[in-house]
Amino acid sequence: MVAWWIKILTRLIMFAGMILSLILVSPALATPSIDKVQALQAHNSARAKDKQRPLQWSKDLEKISQQWANQLARSCKLYHHKGDIPFGENLFSYSLPTTVGHAISAWTDEKKDYNYSQNRCKSGKQCGHYTQVVWKGTTDVGCAKQSCSNGSQIFVCSYFPAGNIVGARPF
Repeated sequence: MVAWWIKILTRLIMFAGMILSLILVSPALATPSIDKVQALQAHNSARAKDKQRPLQWSKDLEKISQQWANQLARSCKLYHHKGDIPFGENLFSYSLPTTVGHAISAWTDEKKDYNYSQNRCKSGKQCGHYTQVVWKGTTDVGCAKQSCSNGSQIFVCSYFPAGNIVGARPF
């Protein structure tokens, strides 16, 4: 007779533990996943328009991107790695939930502000995100995202080898 009470009590304790663990897990500590297929397709679609070879997905670059996205989400501010790093990096933040495709689209939309013959951006415009996406020597990409405490999302994509070499053309 006591055995069935022990089973019920054990199940109740296990259920309470699961509920408590769900309550205690902070959304900022969770690691949201991105759609890797969408990320790779968006990159490779932009590269194909400029007749560049497709990129491969790198789990190592994905890990680097996730660690950096986690770091940036602590302050909800975007800033690039400091110092001499062996990879390129694109950052994107959006105040509402969105997709990695949206981030990559924002970067590739900079193409309209890039002047290939002069190898520079239009005055007052950015185009370095676009040139990194389509950089001829880049072969690998890995991306990640993290949510900030204010609900915004940060996306990081890392590229190897790095692009945007001063004085060189992207392709």
